[in-house]
Amino acid sequence: MAANKAQKTPGSKKGSGGTLRVVLIVAGITLVALFFVWTRVQNTRLRREGSRLKAREQEVLAENNRLKLEWARLVSPKRLEDLGKEKYNLSRPRPEQVIVLTEP
Repeated sequence: MAANKAQKTPGSKKGSGGTLRVVLIVAGITLVALFFVWTRVQNTRLRREGSRLKAREQEVLAENNRLKLEWARLVSPKRLEDLGKEKYNLSRPRPEQVIVLTEP
């Protein structure tokens, strides 16, 4: 009986050591697989975000161009002259109204 126990104990240690090794290998493979999946999900998310930001950039550039055109129209000398005449009842000064100053 004692000999039988002695044989089972070392055998059971080898069995648990082998089981532990298998569990560690499976855990390692699982961690690597989870890391791979996580990186793929992050890659997909970042690509979508990049596409969304690129589209937003195009919208902002188009809006900027539209605003530049509107600004150029608003500050054009012809428009300002017409606005001064119509809205503020202004006219060009007569020659006798012009005073020329010389530099000291």
